[in-house]
Amino acid sequence: MDRALPMAMSDAHLRAPQAGGEESLALAENLARGSSDPEQAREAARIFALEGLRERAIDVLRQGILTHPRHSEMLASLADLLSRTGTFEEADLYFGKALESEPKNVETWYLQGLHHGRQGHVAPAQAAYEEVVRLKPDHVKAWVNLGLALADGGDRDGARRALERAVRADPGCAEAHSNLGVLLAEAGHKEEALDEFRRAVDINPDCSESHFNLGWALLAGDELAQAETTLSESVRLDPGNVEGLYALALLHHPVVDRQGSVVTTAVTNLDVHDIARSSHTYGLENYFVAHPVAAQGRRKDDDGRVRAKGVEETKRGEVHHAVLAERRDPRDGPRRDDADEGVIHLERGG
Repeated sequence: MDRALPMAMSDAHLRAPQAGGEESLALAENLARGSSDPEQAREAARIFALEGLRERAIDVLRQGILTHPRHSEMLASLADLLSRTGTFEEADLYFGKALESEPKNVETWYLQGLHHGRQGHVAPAQAAYEEVVRLKPDHVKAWVNLGLALADGGDRDGARRALERAVRADPGCAEAHSNLGVLLAEAGHKEEALDEFRRAVDINPDCSESHFNLGWALLAGDELAQAETTLSESVRLDPGNVEGLYALALLHHPVVDRQGSVVTTAVTNLDVHDIARSSHTYGLENYFVAHPVAAQGRRKDDDGRVRAKGVEETKRGEVHHAVLAERRDPRDGPRRDDADEGVIHLERGG
């Protein structure tokens, strides 16, 4: 594990229904059929979406918009559901109509920020969240997600200010504390990061990601016993959430040879390229090649000269690892395409 997990805040407008199952669906059908009230249509769509019937929810909103074509909240709800189903171009259209109808609707701007974030469009997501906090300076979720967008765009100082603003607006926001801890850890402020992670766990002890981040920080600080307990709790709370965080380590020392002696083995191309490719294919977070000899982290170019390949000197030194270029959700299944490009690079770290 080489980093903590940023925790984006999602939309709160899809709250759980008070009734469940068949009773909820019956209520939703009655709301959808029995009234032209746009709020009842939105409530029906919300229930359908929560019950997994997003297409039915979209149909209800489309019918409502035929009667109320400029109802901004219904337009925004339809745009949000379309975005959630991956119909991004049509979602753009309805977000545009919603904001044309009501340019200062805070929730529409926030949902649009989530929409851009789902697509990895950092700049427009940042702009949407900035508009939210301009219109409503105490919008905690927008401050948190603005902080993440700024961090993704490389503005770490701006990200930290946004997350600190979120903490001031709501000291009980676990996501704000956890994300602030991530930034502090990246900046080398380990104790401050630990404090933020601990606050996040105290606020929301049932959050797997908060426990993971605290465990990661404890592990980085060599507090192994506490780290093990905390990471185990993260797994207990949500085994699926940490499934893609597993790593593979290939140790070259200490190993036992055929005679039973403890030896150090050499790093080979097979160790680096082939195993890293397999790790990448099956969704592991990292593949570590651990070796105590610094020279093993160097390579010989075609011209015969030896150069460091992405090796960075650190105080802890001596252990090299190959880092996968991207994280994947292993629930997507094994990756079938060629993973050679950008699979690994060698670093030197603890």
